[in-house]
Amino acid sequence: MRTVVRSAALIAFSVACGYAKLLLFPYLFFVELFTMAVFLSGSLVGFGWGAWVGAVSRLVFSVANPLGPPHPWILAAQVAGGALVGAMGGMAGRLLLRQSRLTHGRGRTWLLILCAAAATLSYDLLTNVAQGVVFGSVPAALALGAIPAVQHLGSNIAIFVVVGNLAFPWLKRYPNVTSRAS
Repeated sequence: MRTVVRSAALIAFSVACGYAKLLLFPYLFFVELFTMAVFLSGSLVGFGWGAWVGAVSRLVFSVANPLGPPHPWILAAQVAGGALVGAMGGMAGRLLLRQSRLTHGRGRTWLLILCAAAATLSYDLLTNVAQGVVFGSVPAALALGAIPAVQHLGSNIAIFVVVGNLAFPWLKRYPNVTSRAS
């Protein structure tokens, strides 16, 4: 029951981070906090619940978007991408929340860079392929999405490194927050 309540709170947190982008970075199109919020959430609740938090938070955020919901195929890709990011957070959280040499200083930073790259590239690939299916040309969608994907990758790496290097050392000090008991 505790994990269910924690997951609901983390879904709300992730959606709020998605909307915070509209206030914090309104003119920076490929800078967003949503991916890091889902990744952190996954690291707190584990692999399966992290996928759930990522999928539901992406579904809520995308359907309640002030610009309107996306095409169903794109929505499905967004939800699958959110689930993937949450699951990645669940897997990486096992390492990042442990006391080991790998998760201090440079080791943690490199792990965060790898996680940011994997999460961002997989999410962008899924959504760009879905856009290609919807608009009738996957190669064109991938070509047109290449530059925005590079911008998205760069901003997410920076956000993962800054936020992750602040959040994970703090979370390690409070094992009751990071326990994954249900």
